[in-house]
Amino acid sequence: MRRTVLIVFALLTCAGCTLPGGGGQTSAPPTPSTAASTQPSVATTTPPAAPPTPDAVLASRATSYEGTKAKVDLNQVVVTGDVTTITWTLTNLSGKDSLQLVGGLYKDTGVFSDRLVATVPGSDKDVENDLRVADGVYLIDTVNKRRYLPARDSAGVCLCSETPRWETLKPEAAMAFSATYRAIPAGVDTVNVAIPGVGTFVNVPVQR
Repeated sequence: MRRTVLIVFALLTCAGCTLPGGGGQTSAPPTPSTAASTQPSVATTTPPAAPPTPDAVLASRATSYEGTKAKVDLNQVVVTGDVTTITWTLTNLSGKDSLQLVGGLYKDTGVFSDRLVATVPGSDKDVENDLRVADGVYLIDTVNKRRYLPARDSAGVCLCSETPRWETLKPEAAMAFSATYRAIPAGVDTVNVAIPGVGTFVNVPVQR
């Protein structure tokens, strides 16, 4: 099984969008249909960090993908310099069935995709393999009323895990994923993390 992870620690130039509503904290997370967002971009000169590995579990939730039972563990939300990096682990809870990570019902689409194809900045060309990346995972800063989408490099490529076509997760096996975002502002101690097929983990502690 191959795991391809692209995490680039560099200056993110675009903030997440401002969500509807006034000041103050709210516990109701917005959805993609109710809040417009922009994707940050980053320089591409910094070498990628080490691949994510399953470690501490901040939150966990049982789910299923196309009928195969699974579990998602949220491992970390870390702010380093100008970026926030999150890692999570998907475990196949089935004792006999493989979990299809790409393909199946959504054809060439990964389980953590936003199911939209990004375009290369300044062109109408689609970003290659964009449906197979984990760009559907986003962060909610309820203090500042902002939603953060995964960062993208100058070519529009998501700085998040990409799953090979027709990749499967064997019974009882686990795989780690990651995504990079603009840094959560100082003073924000928790965020909400939304993951496709899982829902929203609320009040997740931010490590600095």
